[in-house]
Amino acid sequence: MIGVIGAGNMGMAIASAMKGKILLSDKNKRISDNVSVSKRSDVIILAVKPRDIGEVLKEIKPYVKEKLIISIAAGVTTSSIEKALGKVRVIRVMPNMPAMVGKGISAVTRGRFARPDDLKTAFGIFLKVGEVTEVKENMMDAVTAVSGSGPAYYFLFTHLLAEAGGASGLEKGLAMKLAKAVFIGAAEVAARKNLSMGEFVKKVASKGGTTEAALKVFEQKKLGAIIKKAVKAAAHRSLSLHSDNVRV
Repeated sequence: MIGVIGAGNMGMAIASAMKGKILLSDKNKRISDNVSVSKRSDVIILAVKPRDIGEVLKEIKPYVKEKLIISIAAGVTTSSIEKALGKVRVIRVMPNMPAMVGKGISAVTRGRFARPDDLKTAFGIFLKVGEVTEVKENMMDAVTAVSGSGPAYYFLFTHLLAEAGGASGLEKGLAMKLAKAVFIGAAEVAARKNLSMGEFVKKVASKGGTTEAALKVFEQKKLGAIIKKAVKAAAHRSLSLHSDNVRV
């Protein structure tokens, strides 16, 4: 049996993908409690905020021996969970928001005591909400900054593109419709064609044309440097969340 502690967006996405074959608990909803879920589950998925992880670990500690713990709490290391719970099998996963529609990508790493078959179990669960890739744990902060936070960058750029279209005379609704369709369509092309992103840019940007004029502004304003700085800030924040001080 699989138990999910935390019924937020990601917890609910996982629960929905498992099609009822799970137990679910959440402190803000009238459903099963954490202790009950922990006792009855062989696999326990911690889908809680980093700030809540210590409290949850303290609550479930007596009931998790010989069970697999899968944590999706950002910035919480496998070693911190092991220190809090003892010699437990831990898998750490960083999924992202598109998991809500089965289009996510999850990075997975295993803790000191986790077995290869535990990794296989985690893959099986998260493949139900999108793609899965294994990474070394020291890469998880960068993963969080790129794919975990990445959907927000997309939403922001879509909003800004639509606003720019409005400033150029487009009706607001039409500007947003165009901006959304552009990114959805471009993503589909990128998924189907085996080209680099640079090659895709060249296919759109004719020499001396309109796209090239826009790209020159991005270059002049150092958009690349801005994005690198933003991702670095997100990775640094993830690093600062490392909960090695989690104690039970």
